[in-house]
Amino acid sequence: MLAACSGGGASSSSTSGPSTSAVTTTTRPDDGALVLGVITPTGGSAAELGLSQRDAVQLAVAEINADGGVLGQPVRTVIRDEGDNPATAELAVQDLVQAGVDAIIGPSSSLDTLGTLATAVSAGVVTCSPTASALALDDFPDAGLFVRTVPSDSLQAVAMARVVEETGSAKAMVVYLDDAYGRPFAQAVEASMRAEGTAVSAAIGFTGDAASFSDAVDAVMANKPDTVVVVADSVTGPAIISAIDGDAVGPKPTYVVNDAIRRPASQTAPFSSSLAARITGVSPIAYPTQPAFVKALHGVDPDATGLYSQNAYDCVNLIALAAQASGVTHGSALAAAVSPASRSGSSCGSFPECNSELTAGRNIDYDGPGGVLALDANGDVSTAVFERFGFDSSGRDVRTGDITVDSG
Repeated sequence: MLAACSGGGASSSSTSGPSTSAVTTTTRPDDGALVLGVITPTGGSAAELGLSQRDAVQLAVAEINADGGVLGQPVRTVIRDEGDNPATAELAVQDLVQAGVDAIIGPSSSLDTLGTLATAVSAGVVTCSPTASALALDDFPDAGLFVRTVPSDSLQAVAMARVVEETGSAKAMVVYLDDAYGRPFAQAVEASMRAEGTAVSAAIGFTGDAASFSDAVDAVMANKPDTVVVVADSVTGPAIISAIDGDAVGPKPTYVVNDAIRRPASQTAPFSSSLAARITGVSPIAYPTQPAFVKALHGVDPDATGLYSQNAYDCVNLIALAAQASGVTHGSALAAAVSPASRSGSSCGSFPECNSELTAGRNIDYDGPGGVLALDANGDVSTAVFERFGFDSSGRDVRTGDITVDSG
């Protein structure tokens, strides 16, 4: 389910990186009415993620419009299906741009965001992703038009390195899915591990090819690490871990894994009880816990699970509050007001509450249902709380604690 954040699906096998050349933006007149495009997946393993985000958008927009809308006009949404790869996501983004949206919530997948962001930027459309955590987005030439409410994998890499350091391993190695998402993520994890003082014997990439998969397992056997750090998706991650552990002789290694491995895909066999006990992972906070928000979300959809719903809710509110504070609903002026709305002002947790502060002439510090939220000047989360998780005897994930990481 969390594969959407880390790429996942067919697009994960691509080894080509995104373009990082400068993107030229265009401008169009601001009509004063905020129109939000929403692009999320509707089918496959990411359906729960897409539904949760659409529920959260609907909730946020309803609250905003009940409070008088933005700049005196109701907020309108245009929803499109993300599909399961960058090509279908690109068609959806193009459609939203042609529909004249002022901002886009989504896409969910990191690889889809990397593959489509240039289109939105060139059209001068603000984009806020609730779940695209790819490190490659840190320095994307987005002309200041891209923000996200999920922490970058550059912070998750630091959290994973801290977990490795806590194991006391004398020797560790990194095994990663060699694609546009996994490669830079693994490099960041390795650098963070070395900064923590952990000896890293090797970093081995693998693809979906059987020979590559086997070579990665052989490399681990040759290095005999105490800890294996795995950066992969929800299918290849559990598979490579099980393969490594099945071939290991003598003392079995411990494993530290990224968020996409938290909930193995349904077609992947669960970890055995002995293996599950040796796996620790790091993940952004996936499900909301604030009772009032959960109750309101169930008012929209009684069956809502809320997967990353708070992140989508935050995207809508930050964009709406930026428009309300700046007096504009489109383009760079709107984008420039998003991050400031999340810091250095009176604390507030919803559009109506924050709008009251703005009406009173105060700056605002929006903190949503997920807790403290602050975006830096680049539009990235500056301080992140990650969940530490393990696996129970049935091979399913369980939360075991929190890790806080500061980008400063």
